[in-house]
Amino acid sequence: MRIGIFGGAFNPVHNGHLNLAETFFEDLRLDKLLLIPTAKPPHKSDEGLLSGEDRVNMLRLALENKPYEISTIEFECKDKSYTYNTLLELKKLYPDSEFFLIIGADQFIHFDKWYRYSDILDMVTLCTSARENEEEKQLIIKSAKRLGIKDRFYMSSRAVIRVSSSEIRGKIKNGSDVSLLLPKKVFDYISEKGLYRV
Repeated sequence: MRIGIFGGAFNPVHNGHLNLAETFFEDLRLDKLLLIPTAKPPHKSDEGLLSGEDRVNMLRLALENKPYEISTIEFECKDKSYTYNTLLELKKLYPDSEFFLIIGADQFIHFDKWYRYSDILDMVTLCTSARENEEEKQLIIKSAKRLGIKDRFYMSSRAVIRVSSSEIRGKIKNGSDVSLLLPKKVFDYISEKGLYRV
C-alpha cells in the first residue's frame, strides 16, 4: 500500500492544506493519505495551539467527502511529537507499506535538523512542492543532494494556495475576513466558538 503522511499543527486547517493533500494524493497515486495533527510540536511553542479536540474537529469538518483520513496517533504519545517515533508506530500498523512524507519546502531545506532525520529517510520518500520560484526549486535539489536522496525524493511543481495558519490566526485576531481561506464548515466552527480572537 502507498501511504502519504501529512503532519502539522493544523491550527487551523485551511484551503492550502487541502490543496496540498489533493496534489500529492493524485500525483503519487496514493492508496491512503493520513493527516496527522501534532500533539506537542518539537520545534514550536505550545502557545496559541488549540486543543487537540478542536483541531481534530476542524479536520473532520474539512475532510468531509474527501478520500483522506485523520490519524490521532501523536495524541497517544506522552512525549513531543517526533516524526521518527510516529513512523515507527505507523510501520507497525501498516507493515509492508511504502510511505511518502509530505513536508513544506522550508522544512525540506532544513530537514537535516530533524530528530533522527537519516533514519526517517530510510523509511520514507520525502515529498515537497516548489511553490515560490526557480531559486526555491534549486535549493530543494541542492538539499536533496546533501541529504543523499537526489534520486529518491518527489517535488511537485503544481501551483499551491499560499496561505499559512499563523497568517489566518493573525487576521482573525485583527477582525479581518478569512472566509475565503478556510473550508466553510471550518470557518463556521471558528466563528461559532470565537476561536483565535485573543
